[in-house]
Amino acid sequence: MCIFSSLSLIAGLFPAYGLYSGTFMDNNIFIKQIGDIYKLSDKYACSRFSHFLNSHEQILLNNEGLANGVLFGGYDDAERCVLGVFPEWYEMDFSDFPIKVIKFTKKYERELTHRDFLGTALSLGIERNRIGDILVDNPFSYMFVFNDVADFVCRSITKIANCGVKAEIADIKSIKLPERTFKIIETVAASLRLDAVIAAGLNISRKKARGYIEAGKVSVNHTEEPKIDAAVMENDLLSIRGFGRMQFLHSGNKTRSDRIHIILKKYI
Repeated sequence: MCIFSSLSLIAGLFPAYGLYSGTFMDNNIFIKQIGDIYKLSDKYACSRFSHFLNSHEQILLNNEGLANGVLFGGYDDAERCVLGVFPEWYEMDFSDFPIKVIKFTKKYERELTHRDFLGTALSLGIERNRIGDILVDNPFSYMFVFNDVADFVCRSITKIANCGVKAEIADIKSIKLPERTFKIIETVAASLRLDAVIAAGLNISRKKARGYIEAGKVSVNHTEEPKIDAAVMENDLLSIRGFGRMQFLHSGNKTRSDRIHIILKKYI
C-alpha cells in the first residue's frame, strides 16, 4: 500500500475504472487519464479507480505526485496495484477497492507457473490490466482480479496447462498467501550499463547479454529497453525473457580491477 501527494488535474471524461486497455501507451496519455480520474472524483465527490498498474506506470505516478491517492493491490507489498482516488472527507477502507482474490486448488500434483496461470486467463479475452498479482504455490495459488471479471474467471477456468483446478473467490482475510521467493546475488559488473548488469546477474557473457537486449527480450520497469548502454538505477526491475526478473538493489565500491560491486534480487 502506498499513499501519494499533489497532481494538477487534467480535463476529460473517464469511467470509474478501466483506463487504457492496451499494454503500453504514451506516457503523456497515461498521465492525462490519471488526471481524469482525479477530476471525476472531485466533480462527483466519489471514489474512482484505475486499472491494475505495473511498476512502470507506478513510477510515472511517483514522478508526477498525487493528491489523496492510494495504491493497493489486494494485499501488502503487491507489485501490481490499483490507484484509488477518494474525496477528502471520505474515510477510505481497503475493502472499497474493486479487487477480488481467486483461490486455485490443483486436483493433482503438477508444477504450474505464473505464465501458465496468466496465459490461461488471457486466453479468455481478459485484458492484462484487469489482472493483478498471481502468487503460485503448492497446492494453492492466488490471482487478484477486478470484481467484474472474478465470477467469469471462476466459471471458465477448470484446467491450467492440462492440470485440473478448482477456482473459487476467497476471503483475503482468511487465507495465508505464499511468500515470494528470491535470492540475493552479490557480484561485480564491468559498469552500470544494462548489458554489464545483466551479464553479471545471469553469469553470462556481455555478448550474450547484448544479444538479448537487441532481440527485444529485455525490459526495464516493464518497458522494453533497446539500448545496451542504458544506465541501470537502484530499484530498477529488469525482466529478461526466458530468465525471469531481477531487481537492481545497490551498487558499491569498485574492485582493484575497476569493476563495481552490485547487489541484485533474483525472483525464483
